[in-house]
Amino acid sequence: MRLFSEMNREELRREIERLEEEMRRARRNGFVSELEILRQRINLAKSYLTDPNQIRPGAKYEVEGSDKPFFVEYLRGVMAWGHWEGDAEPVALPIGILKPLGPED
Repeated sequence: MRLFSEMNREELRREIERLEEEMRRARRNGFVSELEILRQRINLAKSYLTDPNQIRPGAKYEVEGSDKPFFVEYLRGVMAWGHWEGDAEPVALPIGILKPLGPED
């Protein structure tokens, strides 16, 4: 299997579709632990489709599945390093899961 970094955009899209199908199968069969691994792989693959120039250090972003904003401090490759609102511990998230918050947030 090739690395996501070696794939072109079309190959990444096909791989995401394949992983999403695997997720549906795992969900139907009750393989809960496999679901999270597949979700992480999909999020990482989506990060290679995301333009890192769209992610601004110092800005806050919405993350699917979280009710807290994520503050980006810096980028390293396809990972955004920062922290959750109200928590100073640094964490890294794939840039493909970050959605800009509106100016009123």
